Amino acid sequence: MLANLLKFYDLYPSILFSLKNILRAAIEPDLLEQLDFHGERQREILSVAQVYQVDESAELMLRNLSAQMQEDGLDSMFASVRLPFPAMLITVPEPATGAWPAALITQDDDTLYTQVYHANKDGMLPNLLIFRSRGASVDILHSPTMRLAKAIGEEITEEAANKQEQKLCFDFLSIAVGMSILFEHNAMLEVEEAAAYPRSERRRAERSGRALPDKSIIKVKLGDLGKRQVQATKEAGIKDDDSKTARRAHWVQGHFMRNRAGGISWRNPHLRGAGPIVEQVRHVSFDEGD
Repeated sequence: MLANLLKFYDLYPSILFSLKNILRAAIEPDLLEQLDFHGERQREILSVAQVYQVDESAELMLRNLSAQMQEDGLDSMFASVRLPFPAMLITVPEPATGAWPAALITQDDDTLYTQVYHANKDGMLPNLLIFRSRGASVDILHSPTMRLAKAIGEEITEEAANKQEQKLCFDFLSIAVGMSILFEHNAMLEVEEAAAYPRSERRRAERSGRALPDKSIIKVKLGDLGKRQVQATKEAGIKDDDSKTARRAHWVQGHFMRNRAGGISWRNPHLRGAGPIVEQVRHVSFDEGD
């Protein structure tokens, strides 16, 4: 995903002019300047952004927790959470069908900016909107790509663009916030650092006279407590009317909550009940042999 985005913005905005069959000279100078600056700025941010590759099990857990945070109104405090890097590119496994989404999230003091992209068999689809979050306030900004679409008469409204991007943007933003908090709790998530580009690809690039950025990808998967969280979530949906069974030891879901300082804190999944815990392995399955 990173390589595709860098390649896309290396060619931006010329790639849009080509796809839409319009001449660069036909674009108003002010808009052309905005487009050129946007392409350059996107390349700069992507070149320094830390890439997080979230695996399927971790993505599912984070999405469930994200939904809980939004339901509990904790999204109004997202800007108070310090992201581990000022720019993060969040990627998830490619779906079997449909477009493959990713999000670029940047933080500037108490302001968060979220952009979402899609990849499909035809290439990259850039974001039309940028969501700027300050506490409970959210501003929707038009990207130069959206301005170009309007300038050339494409029938696209802010309402349609918002419907396409808003939910996905806030899902990714809450995943980034949740992940940042859980990194501070041992065993909820595990990370593994890997080279963004294989050595063979780097050598090919060097021979062709272009240097690939010296970047790493942080692969994110469930830790032991993260797996217990998934187990507890699944078991919570199983109704059990036997009072004796209800009192036996079992794992209870962890959850995000407001703390006294006005921020977001996390309570780990924990054991509740009496007697030995009975593992409910029939309810849980994990990849990679777990």
